[in-house]
Amino acid sequence: MPDPVEKYLERYGPALSSEVAAHLIKAGSEAPAARKRVSRAGPNVKRLAGITFPHKARFLYLQQQFGSPSYWANLTTALISTRSAYGYAIAALRQRKGLVPTAHFPIVCGSPLRQSRHLSPETVYLRLSQAGLLTKVTVGGLGECIALIQGDGHYEAWAEHVRARLLTENILLLAVKDWLKKTGIVSYGKVAIRGDDPAPQVGTFLWDLSAPSYLGPMVRTGKDGTRKNGFVACDVHLGESMTLAGVAPFVRKCQTLRTLRKVGACLQIFVADRYDGAAFQLLKENGIIPATPASLFGEDVASGLRQLTSVLENAAHSIINADQFDELFSKLGKIEGASIQLRGTLFEYLAAEIARKTISTDIKMNRTFKPTTGTPAKAEADVIAITSHQSITVIECKGYSPRATIPDDLFKRWLHHNVPTCFREIKEHPDWRNLAVRFEFWSTAGLSEDALKLFARAKALINADRYSIEVRLGPELYVNCQDTHDPSLIAAFEKHFLKVEKPPGDWH
Repeated sequence: MPDPVEKYLERYGPALSSEVAAHLIKAGSEAPAARKRVSRAGPNVKRLAGITFPHKARFLYLQQQFGSPSYWANLTTALISTRSAYGYAIAALRQRKGLVPTAHFPIVCGSPLRQSRHLSPETVYLRLSQAGLLTKVTVGGLGECIALIQGDGHYEAWAEHVRARLLTENILLLAVKDWLKKTGIVSYGKVAIRGDDPAPQVGTFLWDLSAPSYLGPMVRTGKDGTRKNGFVACDVHLGESMTLAGVAPFVRKCQTLRTLRKVGACLQIFVADRYDGAAFQLLKENGIIPATPASLFGEDVASGLRQLTSVLENAAHSIINADQFDELFSKLGKIEGASIQLRGTLFEYLAAEIARKTISTDIKMNRTFKPTTGTPAKAEADVIAITSHQSITVIECKGYSPRATIPDDLFKRWLHHNVPTCFREIKEHPDWRNLAVRFEFWSTAGLSEDALKLFARAKALINADRYSIEVRLGPELYVNCQDTHDPSLIAAFEKHFLKVEKPPGDWH
């Protein structure tokens, strides 16, 4: 006779032991007998360890169901139904293809950084990791990420999509920042967005964007007559329609924030491409603005953002269309800071393709170096080209306007921080430690005379047996681009990084 517990799980998917027992009781078993059958289920029935549920319930599943969509969906539902911090974290990851950069996890998971009777993001991750549900992985183009446990190849398969989405969200955040400043909703110079230092924070929570607000309805007057400003807090997510479970972590953040007496009034906004009906209703019921790029900025900007994600994914697969980037500059260029970010992102992809066609086909982008020896530090390399058993070239990309000059501080940081930090880890890496090492600074803008002198002195002092450094500016990079004989690369470089109105040699 088949095990009734196993039969239930096969039909309905993973479930709490209490749900299985209730089903057996409804089918005619006495309550004690039903609970005993569940507790004595056969060896094919697995029990999730490390995560507790009310009334000593356990989460049951069959081995072949582990990691499946029904596994994550049912586990998330079970956890959120008990208002568990673990459920909100899993729901946030599921909404985001099961993968977020480690730095973004405290924003999306719904937990406060530090608050009485609440689990912190670090604790949530640690316990879910110990339960075999979450892990930390290094993903090409994204760096260290927190992810749902998935099969081999899953993370890399989604990496380019996630990176394109995050880059597009960065442009969206610039647009929201610009809108809030221009409308006077927030203090003009105090808007923080994801990636800034310090990070956007209101109360005990991190957000994708935050800013103080001094509008009349946002300001509170205390009993002693002091006036306390309010805040704007905003999270964003582009791509898939926001589900009810997907917005639940944000709603939890908003609800918990409102219980903090020392925090002023807070206008809370979520921005997404679209929402499921139940998700939209949940946000509205909780006094949260469920915005879209179209509702905030019009369809032209919204279509530009949708197009940008697609264009970036194509660029990651060596399909670079200069005309499409022209269209994006036209649609999104009015957003303060968007043109700079678009130009920098485009140049990284161009640089990667130039390196792939002129140095090595083994190319990695946006890798974070964190050596274990020496002073604790980390540095990100934009492009890495590896020639098997011979050399490794680490490239810093600065895709500025050709009429600009690279700030000296940026060049000094590359020379004095990035180069030595990356070199320390390269010497620790089992596959790279014996390769010839080269660091190159690629810029479509010029360097100041001081920066050029600094480079010349550093190059003369470096022991060539350790590593070498090189600077490649616009004219040389254009020649390298032409050497690829790729019309799309050349056209993109000429349209966005070539100073056509001046003689070819005049780049400083």
